[in-house]
Amino acid sequence: MIEEEDSTGTRSLSDRAPSRPVLETGRLIIRAPVLADAPALASLADNRKIAQNLTRMPYPYGLADAEAFIAEAAPADGLKHLIFAKRPRHLPEMIGAISLDHRRGPVPELGYWIGEEFWNRGYATEAAQAAVDFGFSLARHARISVSCRVTNAASRRVIEKCGFQYTGQDLSPSVYFASVVAIDRFTLDRRTWESLRRWLPVSIVEGDMEDGEDPATMPLARSRPNALNRV
Repeated sequence: MIEEEDSTGTRSLSDRAPSRPVLETGRLIIRAPVLADAPALASLADNRKIAQNLTRMPYPYGLADAEAFIAEAAPADGLKHLIFAKRPRHLPEMIGAISLDHRRGPVPELGYWIGEEFWNRGYATEAAQAAVDFGFSLARHARISVSCRVTNAASRRVIEKCGFQYTGQDLSPSVYFASVVAIDRFTLDRRTWESLRRWLPVSIVEGDMEDGEDPATMPLARSRPNALNRV
């Protein structure tokens, strides 16, 4: 049984959300990274325009950075995933990454980025909405936070489309600038999410990949319905 949240907005888990869930939307597959993803991840993330809009991404971004990201432990009640776009008659193509973790405190924070060549196609919004669904429906968080640089209007639009409410400005250390940058902060609680949610449901695959299984094709081959696609 899942224990409800305490006064800080967090809750303990006795029935944990799957540690490596795979989320699937109409156009996307969102799954945990494997070491074989490192070269493609390094190539996609090595972009000054991406790094300057994030607070924790280095630039240049090399193979060692990708391998370090993949080796990081994933949160038991969150996400540290790559985003893939489905392609008819082809394997899904890596287009970005998304996370839901506790790096800034007890309330889980959503983070995401999309490779520059895939901007302005609605992928960030679709992936963020899937992660929010996971956070409330399966991980059972009481609320989720998110932030973006004050200059990042595109990310702010994504955040607003997910129903997040503005809570104020703050300063955050930036790896790229080696200084602090101004950010806008937002939060979304489960009740507001339930009342505002209008997007299509997300499906999930629970559990880890089997030895020798192709990580690109696994979600399509093993996807099965659960509570998330009935939200």
